[in-house]
Amino acid sequence: MITPLPFDTHLFNYPVGKISINTSWNEEDFLIAAKEFQLIYLFSESPVAFNNSSFQLVDIKMIYEKHINAPAEIPEIKHFKSPLSKELQDLAFESGVYSRYKLDTRLNQEEFEKLYRIWIQKAWESNSVLEAPDLQGMVTYSVADKAAKVGLIAVSKESQGKGWGKKLMKFAEAKAFALGAETIEVSTQEANIPACRLYESLGYKLAEKTFVYHWYSDK
Repeated sequence: MITPLPFDTHLFNYPVGKISINTSWNEEDFLIAAKEFQLIYLFSESPVAFNNSSFQLVDIKMIYEKHINAPAEIPEIKHFKSPLSKELQDLAFESGVYSRYKLDTRLNQEEFEKLYRIWIQKAWESNSVLEAPDLQGMVTYSVADKAAKVGLIAVSKESQGKGWGKKLMKFAEAKAFALGAETIEVSTQEANIPACRLYESLGYKLAEKTFVYHWYSDK
C-alpha cells in the first residue's frame, strides 16, 4: 500500500513513504498503515477531500513536454566548469522557491536544503549544469532513451526579467538534441505562474497534472 522510500528516509533521518491514490483508497486503512512513517507523499490525478487534518495539499505538479526539432545553440550559455560553489547552491535553492519541501512548514529539519544540495551536486558531478554569464542563471538536464528532462532551473533575483530563463531552456534543448533526445520535459508547480508561462511560450504542452499531498506525523 505505502511504498517506503529509502533515499528520503536516510536523508531526512525519519521514515518516509509514498502512495498513489486510486479508486481503492481508504483513509482509515491508510492511517493505520501510516503509523510506521513520519512523512508520506500522496499523489492523485484529482483533488481529494480528507477528514484528517494531518493531510496537506503541498503542490499541484505540472509536467510540460515538447518535441525537439533541431534547436539552435545560444552562444552566451556555457557548461558550468567551475568548482561547486555557494553561488551555484543558492541558485539551486532559488529554483525551489515553490517546492513542496519548502512550502510545507511542518518540515523543519532542513529537508528542502538537504534535497536541493544533493540534486545540484549530482548535476554538477555529471557535468549537466548550464550557466548564463557570471552565473546569472543555471539549468540542469539529463537524457535517457531519447527523452530529456530539465531538472533545476533558476535565474538570480538581480537578473530576472532579462530573458535568461528562455535562453537557458533553449540551450538545454540544443544540448539534449545533440545527445539524441527527441522529446524534453520539465516539471513545475501550478502556483509558479512565471515558469508555466515561460514553458508555454517556448511551445511546451501540459502533459500531466498531479495533486500532491503530504501526510505528516509529529510523533
